[in-house]
Amino acid sequence: MALIPVFKPGTHTAIDGRKITFTLENCIDLAESYDPNLSEAPAVIGHPKLTAPAYGWAKTFQIKDGLVYAELDQVNPEFAEAFNSGAYKKRSLSIYLPESPGNPKPGHYYARHIGFLGAAAPAIKGLPDVSFAESNGEHGAIEFAMPFNDDFLLMFSNLREYLIEKDGIEKADQLLPKWQLEYLAEQVAQNRKENEMPQPNNIDFAEQQAKIDAKNADLAAREQALLEKEQNNKRAEFAAFADGLVKDGKLMPIHKTTVVEVFMSLGNEPISFAEGDTTVNSSPADLIKKVLSERPTFMDFSEKSAAEDDENTVDIQDPKAIAEAAAQYQKEQADKGNNISISQAVTHVTKAKK
Repeated sequence: MALIPVFKPGTHTAIDGRKITFTLENCIDLAESYDPNLSEAPAVIGHPKLTAPAYGWAKTFQIKDGLVYAELDQVNPEFAEAFNSGAYKKRSLSIYLPESPGNPKPGHYYARHIGFLGAAAPAIKGLPDVSFAESNGEHGAIEFAMPFNDDFLLMFSNLREYLIEKDGIEKADQLLPKWQLEYLAEQVAQNRKENEMPQPNNIDFAEQQAKIDAKNADLAAREQALLEKEQNNKRAEFAAFADGLVKDGKLMPIHKTTVVEVFMSLGNEPISFAEGDTTVNSSPADLIKKVLSERPTFMDFSEKSAAEDDENTVDIQDPKAIAEAAAQYQKEQADKGNNISISQAVTHVTKAKK
């Protein structure tokens, strides 16, 4: 699911009747304090007290355009379908106050859960229940239900229009007089005015948003730098391993780059499988390293002294010497488990001395 708005600055009336004012700074604290590794806020239907199925989890909370947005993760497909169809148009946020018992981060505002309001909970089997610790009293977690007055007014306005189209304005005035809708509209406007909080001027808001954007950009730059450092360290490690294989005659120099790039493309998820009576559980890189390290030596690329080089040089003008040296080299390789042809052996023993 995309980012969805769940809260905004202002004076809000909690379900238990408490009126609490949230500034933009409070909302920023709410978003920045959230840590899913410490305590995840589940997406639930309504505002459960003890246990309820979790239909998703809040991954992050972000401030955009003066509103608090939630980024949901691991959303149940059936619930997402119901949400996209408009079954849950209202969202309600349960918040730990800084002094609330059970607050994962005392001294900060913290999201407890996101309640979706509207239709009944979808019949979805197998969803785990989430436990909610009791947090009542003056300093307990607070739950905000989205006001229904606007929807209530809209519903009766649509009903009056329907009556006018169906039975005429006279009948509509009898069942739902216009003055009643006007009175209700005044009450809605008054209620909205009482709950609205003066918004910071554009300059203050722009400065706050600039600070948030700068902080997010700095965090992103640090994460990117750390990722690049880790990638460079991995590449150096794999290159050193490939160099060792080349030196031991287990890898052709021309294949070194290929081996390094294959290592770089591997994931970190361990692979588990049975091997005889034991169970192997290793990363893909470690498994490939083991296979390559256990290969037999088929070529000696190690450096030799001039004396060794002279001793092993074959007189390329003597066919008999070449044949004997090639046969000997072919036998040595066969003893090591590396079967090569006589032509390959001849090529090896007659290599020109540089």
